[in-house]
Amino acid sequence: MALEGLLAATYFGSTFGQYVYFFGGIIGAVLVAKIVYFFISKYGSMIASKTENKFDDMLIKAVKLPIIFAGFIAGLFIGYQFLTPDTGFIQDNFINALNALVIINLAYLAVKLVDGLIEFFIKPMASRTESRLDDQLIPVLSKLSKASIIVLALIIILSSFGIDVLPLVAGLGIGGLALAFAAQKTVEDMFGGLSIFASKPFIVGDTVKVAGVEGTVESVGIRYTRIRDFDGRLNTLPNGKVAQDLILNISSEPSRRVSVTLGLTYSTSHAKMLEAMKILRETVKAHKDTEHADESIRAVFKDYGDFSLNIWFVYFIKNLERKFDVMGEINLEIKKRFEKAGIEFAFPTQSLYIEKMPKPKK
Repeated sequence: MALEGLLAATYFGSTFGQYVYFFGGIIGAVLVAKIVYFFISKYGSMIASKTENKFDDMLIKAVKLPIIFAGFIAGLFIGYQFLTPDTGFIQDNFINALNALVIINLAYLAVKLVDGLIEFFIKPMASRTESRLDDQLIPVLSKLSKASIIVLALIIILSSFGIDVLPLVAGLGIGGLALAFAAQKTVEDMFGGLSIFASKPFIVGDTVKVAGVEGTVESVGIRYTRIRDFDGRLNTLPNGKVAQDLILNISSEPSRRVSVTLGLTYSTSHAKMLEAMKILRETVKAHKDTEHADESIRAVFKDYGDFSLNIWFVYFIKNLERKFDVMGEINLEIKKRFEKAGIEFAFPTQSLYIEKMPKPKK
């Protein structure tokens, strides 16, 4: 009797038994959806394994949650048929709520498809081009596409509940204008980002020096540019500041100029000076990562220093990725050849002249 009374009890216009059927319909529909996905996954994977691209594999994984969620929505609709709610709000808005869930489900699927299209089609196309600008635009394109899908889904959901979105959009426009005045720095950074995309002073992967930071550009977004400096630290710079600052694109240089002054001892003869300059030129020409043209190598007797005879030595490194290694290799080779030739480097010295004082007269 107690069980019959429990089943007969009414809650918000529906009996306990009706709620059992309601939740039973949801569980049953979700189980059916999982079974449907099982067959799609099983036979779809067999078909996908015969193709070379991975997009179909991604598609099978992407539809898993939407299919199960669609089963949940169908279960809500089926289960609702067993209910007799006495609340007008539920009666008027239940179908609208289901429509909203359907829109959310479709929006989620669309976002996943955008990810797949970018990952398996746009990125491979970008990797085959010489320019790295398209690689730089891909993250921005992805974010804008997803944001557009979300905004469109929100507008449709509001419309399904009878909300007039036109005044809302107009209000957003006026509010956006006020927000722009309140957030001028943000707007400045966004326009700075657009300026960087348009003028292309650098792209992702370039080594640059800007706003006192020197390093490799890792990403260029709508508001910020991120540069990894040579100490491994990530620097996040506002695009407004980057666009207004002097930008030195180090990667644009065809080769790196190295200029050093070598000091030899004053005991170095004329012949040894000529031999030293010859060794410098030959060392650079023998290295595979340097410019070998005669006009690219300078080794001249510069001046008489305080304690050394100075040679001005200039050369160019063409393999910029190994610039530090090349400098070290050339310096070691110069030292080895100078030691073999008996040419000595100078170091700070002082010469003291002691004058013998005459004996005082008696």
